[in-house]
Amino acid sequence: MNPHRLLLFLLLILIAPAAVAQTAEPAPTPAIEQNEAFRDTLVKMRIAREESEHKKLVEKANQLSDNVGELTKMAANGKLPRSSDRKLKDIEKTARQIRSEAGGGDDTTEVKDEKPPTSLDEALSKLDGTSQELKEGMGKTSRHVVSLKVIDNSNEIIRLVKALRTYMN
Repeated sequence: MNPHRLLLFLLLILIAPAAVAQTAEPAPTPAIEQNEAFRDTLVKMRIAREESEHKKLVEKANQLSDNVGELTKMAANGKLPRSSDRKLKDIEKTARQIRSEAGGGDDTTEVKDEKPPTSLDEALSKLDGTSQELKEGMGKTSRHVVSLKVIDNSNEIIRLVKALRTYMN
């Protein structure tokens, strides 16, 4: 055998393990590090979901305020047209959702108004004012806050909607 070929063969045999060692996969990260990374990802996802839900509540409060404005425009001669019933249902449903999501729960007990509105105009102006307060309150709160003012405003809107149904044609 040729000495050059023998030397080349021995050199390849000695270099091969070093080449294989360099291409070996890195040691896996410990399970503790993987669990911490997974938990961090879950926490970030939960925070993003809560922020998204809070943003949707703020949008619902804005939509409720817009619906009240449209309802006010529908009123004429001390009466509400039958078509306004759909708006009233939407307003009440949205107020219930906001109250529930804001931490107020689903209160089924009826609380009588100490001083119910005596006219349609008074009821609509109260409803408009309360919806504006609700809109501002939702804009000022964060997802970490349970606002009693938001819950009270939602309850007031629900009571006013029930009172407004008596003024339908």
